[in-house]
Amino acid sequence: MSNNCTISCPYCSKDIDIIQAMELQAGNDWTGLIVGLHPSMIGALLRYLELFKPKSQSLRWSRRLSLTQEIMPMIKSGTVTRNGITHAMPPQIWEAEMLKLVANRPSTLVLPLTSNGYLLSIMIGRVEKSMAIAESKLEESKRNRGHSGLQTGMQQAVEQVKAKNKPPEGWRPATIPKKLSEDNNG
Repeated sequence: MSNNCTISCPYCSKDIDIIQAMELQAGNDWTGLIVGLHPSMIGALLRYLELFKPKSQSLRWSRRLSLTQEIMPMIKSGTVTRNGITHAMPPQIWEAEMLKLVANRPSTLVLPLTSNGYLLSIMIGRVEKSMAIAESKLEESKRNRGHSGLQTGMQQAVEQVKAKNKPPEGWRPATIPKKLSEDNNG
């Protein structure tokens, strides 16, 4: 074995570059990691990972592997976890958000990205927005229920008052003699 970054191949005994061997292994590991994903998800993931590519070189397989290892458990489980909080997030949403980020990249986004943090914050923002809308609808429904309940309660109270003021059965209004009625008016 020489002093540079080479090792002897166990099969052919030729010297091979250790960095290339490690990258080859990382590529194999990455391929093993994405087994079972839908082809469209793999395409979205590959496009998303291009956001991490340095300007003057290709993205190393070891870098792809580490980035994918961080998010793959969440994608496969249909969740998103950020700051210790886990929310449901189906794989189809992951795919859509990755493609949307690649297609509509904000001009303020500095490339190459250094972590999955930006994607995760977008995903959590989506969840929080959905939760805020749901909470708003719940509050509105509570307000409406309270309002309609008030009307119903008032209607019930009016019916009770009418029932209390109802004359006894068989009661007939008495006729007032005409003379007595004239004396009271005049």
